[in-house]
Amino acid sequence: MDLAPGEAEALLLQGAAELGLSLETKVRERFGHYLEELQRWNARVNLTGLRSDREIILRLFLDSLAMLPFLGEARKVADIGTGAGFPGLVLKLARPDLHLTLVESRGKKAAFLDYLVSLWGLPGVEVAAVHLTPRLAAAWGPRYEAVLSRAALKLKDFLAVAAPLLLPGGRAVALKGPHLPESEWRAGEAAARRLGLGPLERLVYRRPVTGEACLVVLARRPGAEGGGP
Repeated sequence: MDLAPGEAEALLLQGAAELGLSLETKVRERFGHYLEELQRWNARVNLTGLRSDREIILRLFLDSLAMLPFLGEARKVADIGTGAGFPGLVLKLARPDLHLTLVESRGKKAAFLDYLVSLWGLPGVEVAAVHLTPRLAAAWGPRYEAVLSRAALKLKDFLAVAAPLLLPGGRAVALKGPHLPESEWRAGEAAARRLGLGPLERLVYRRPVTGEACLVVLARRPGAEGGGP
């Protein structure tokens, strides 16, 4: 680890505080363990292209925590293309009430998720080691109040698998980072109309610590829904 444990925790707590979050001792310990295991597995399995502790905390842990307000009151959540658990597993640590499905097609990453979920004894978490297509999503049917993706898919492709999974009033939430090409936005708008979703919403937030502006794209399934952005 290139940050001392105390430095890593301090950086995490600084970013969490900027997001208005207070992390309990057990949660902080799990984030520290998450970082250790991610670095240990990364030495032999390519879980993420980020290698430094600082970048993992800033661009994975805190970026994922920044999605909390966009969940609204949703408790049944799916994370599509979660990789090593971002944002879904991070959100579960911060919100233990979530009933979470982590969808990851790559076997080694799914194995890492299974390992952590089992190690921590996390209730209400399912790891689905599948390639989720629109046809498979339709077979699963509407069962989630929120479906998430962190830059794993083009917007139109994400909406194509998210829409069939959403309950009435549910929301599809895509974290797109600092830049979204206009062509991808237009294709997403067309997909939302075709799939029976409401108009796309551009929501901007600032990454903790760095202050970098990032974009969240949100689409809602018509129907009753809880509060939130």
